[in-house]
Amino acid sequence: MAKVLIAEDDLFMADMLEDVLVGGGYDVCGIARTVEEGIALAQLHKPDLAVLDLRLAEGGLGTDIAARLNRQGRPGVLYATGNVDQVRLTKADGEACLGKPYRPEDVIRALKLVEQIISTGDASRPFPNGFHVLEQSPSSETEPDPGNRQSARDIKRLLRQQAALAGFGSFALGENDLGKVLTEAARVCADGLEVPFSKVCRYRHEENDLLVEAGVGWRSGVVGNAVAPADESSPEGRAFITHEPVICIDMNQDAVFVLPSFYAEHGVISAVDVPIKKKDGQPWGVLEIDNPARHVYDQHDIVFLTGFANVLAEAVDTSKRNSILQSTVDRMRDMVGDKDRLLAEKNRLLEEKNVLAEELQHRVRNNLQLVYGMLSKQIESTTAGAAKEGISAIARRVMTLAQVYDHLLGTGLSRTIDFGAYLSSLCASFENLEDAQHRKIALTCRWEPVILDLDSVTALGLAVAELISNSYVHAFPAGKGTISVSLLRGEPGEKATIAFADDGVGFRENGDSKRHGLGLVKRLMQQVGGSAELRSEHGTEWLLRFPVPTISSK
Repeated sequence: MAKVLIAEDDLFMADMLEDVLVGGGYDVCGIARTVEEGIALAQLHKPDLAVLDLRLAEGGLGTDIAARLNRQGRPGVLYATGNVDQVRLTKADGEACLGKPYRPEDVIRALKLVEQIISTGDASRPFPNGFHVLEQSPSSETEPDPGNRQSARDIKRLLRQQAALAGFGSFALGENDLGKVLTEAARVCADGLEVPFSKVCRYRHEENDLLVEAGVGWRSGVVGNAVAPADESSPEGRAFITHEPVICIDMNQDAVFVLPSFYAEHGVISAVDVPIKKKDGQPWGVLEIDNPARHVYDQHDIVFLTGFANVLAEAVDTSKRNSILQSTVDRMRDMVGDKDRLLAEKNRLLEEKNVLAEELQHRVRNNLQLVYGMLSKQIESTTAGAAKEGISAIARRVMTLAQVYDHLLGTGLSRTIDFGAYLSSLCASFENLEDAQHRKIALTCRWEPVILDLDSVTALGLAVAELISNSYVHAFPAGKGTISVSLLRGEPGEKATIAFADDGVGFRENGDSKRHGLGLVKRLMQQVGGSAELRSEHGTEWLLRFPVPTISSK
């Protein structure tokens, strides 16, 4: 049986792929989310084949795994990815590529073709949809392909820009000073596009111009003073008027613009402007990067800058709301003598905060519930037993995540959740879900309050959901029995314990156990620094132990 290594940053995608490969007769020796994990697994298990996603966690690339293994001992490599167009893959990277989305039978057929390439040097048609064999680089073996090097640089640049945008988003949401947010945006944009100048311009209605509100790289006197007319005579004015990005490759040859003097003083030749759009009406202003060299900017650069402009628009709105809130607080300090009015104002502000909190989370929760409803309808229309069980497993996982968000909304966007209360609600949902099919199976839940962070609650909830669903499906052939779940907090400094038990036919850990979620449960417990112990003498018992971190109440 051929051993296969999986490198995939999405846990559920990796688990699904593992089930497909095991069902196709392969032995999955491990799943890696990062390049370093993939290298370690390959060195430990010496797999025959590897199924690699192109983009991995922590900014790594699947090609790095193949490149760091010795060519003579490297496994046959199949790239299964939705990012194949972002980097040029050649024979030096692996044997073949299969584009996402793919059918389960396609990935099995693709691996068979990779085995054929390894043994014969060729692959026989027909090929699965989205499959192609990687060709030799046109350059010599001793000279790397410049185009491939450029593509690798491009994708690393895109990953770096995405990381910069994500980091800036976190900074902007936590910073109340709008000036600092605008200056940081200019700095990160300049770094991300490797230019010396960047600026943020604010529209002034009475003057009908765009004032340089923040920027980096400019000489003293530009920020806070330099202006450009809010019309189509300047790049920033055109972006403001048209509400669309404006690209100037060479201003010296673009006679349509009458540029403000500070462009020539700094030797600026090319620029890109994107509007900072509000939800309605005119844009708040314009975000611009400037280059003293002629440069051709692509769509990825526009997307990068537009992302920053969207975050800035939210930061501006937040700043306005904070100003209004601060003004309200100032007024409240003057109303100390009128306690009734003060209390009413405080309650109004708290209500507004709760409304904002729900708005920030309801989209995620509603989307999860929508997916769960679609899966439930698909279960009703599916007749094949294996397919129905597989869709049901996915539906239960979606339901588990939806429960997390329901509890998150109930805590007012706190970073922590009472896991005991959440576990009780999860068990109740399973009772409602399974009652129609398993009326003679009783599910009980006992719990103690345990406060955990959101990531730990999500992982533990998914693990318990896997165990409950497996018992409902496999433990009671006669359709009658009991399932119990209990959560014990333990003494301070000790690990908390989830004791799970059913009085069914029992469960033995064997080669087919991967098909019942055992591998997923153990990986989820490892994710929270815990452990999973299985006992199956009379029925099935699981002991899930995990540390309870000390969480600040602030």
